[in-house]
Amino acid sequence: MMREMSYRDKMILVIITAIIILAAGFFGLIRPRYNALVADRDTYETTKTEWEGVELKLNQIPVLQDAIKTEASEAKKVAELFVNEAFETVNDTFDNVKANYILDQYVQPMIDESELEVTAFTADGISAENLDYYYYEPDVLTYSLLENADINSSYAQQVSDLLKESNYLKTKETAEVMVNKMSLTVKGTKENLMMFLDKIKEDENAILVTTVTINDYQFGAGQTRIENVETTDEEGNVTTTTREVTLDGDGKSEMDLELAFYNAKPIDNPNIGD
Repeated sequence: MMREMSYRDKMILVIITAIIILAAGFFGLIRPRYNALVADRDTYETTKTEWEGVELKLNQIPVLQDAIKTEASEAKKVAELFVNEAFETVNDTFDNVKANYILDQYVQPMIDESELEVTAFTADGISAENLDYYYYEPDVLTYSLLENADINSSYAQQVSDLLKESNYLKTKETAEVMVNKMSLTVKGTKENLMMFLDKIKEDENAILVTTVTINDYQFGAGQTRIENVETTDEEGNVTTTTREVTLDGDGKSEMDLELAFYNAKPIDNPNIGD
């Protein structure tokens, strides 16, 4: 038969029960909330770090936009050398059918002002051409005694400095541009030719005179011809003599000219979300 619990035993039992309930509440309710709080704090720290990185990048956008604008502006200045006004219609429409006609119309005023007479004209039409860099490569001589005497490498350094530009340009990637080549056979004076070449030189477009062939480099002046001259004396005897006669000429010559018109589409303005 169980003994009735004393007051002291009852109090101990109540205290133990309370401790068990508190422990159960901690592990059942408080601990999960604590773990969730710790996880939320880690998420906050991670998100904060990510946001700071994103914010840093956002702050760099205006700087990058300005850099892109500056780079594009500088590139346009260089590219404008190859944006040929003669091909404005081609650049706008991408239609090459009228390219030869447009080119003929563009160069015709230069020919008229130079007073050249065109006897033949051909245009090859549009094609793509790899445009190499034009540069001077020094012809540097070396030999064994010179190399042996160069104990301080001063000559080697001078050679390196001389070849620096050409060696650098050799490694640069070349660009492919559009080209239309034209062949002209014209007749005119030396002055007419020089006037035409000056107009090509003054033109701001990318036009290159690749060949000039002059059939008569004296332009008609100073040419000679052998003539037979007959003279009759008082007794009726006929004597034939040969003489060289200098011709005045008309000061003109036929000339073959080859021109290359280079062109590239204008660079678009960068879309940077202004």
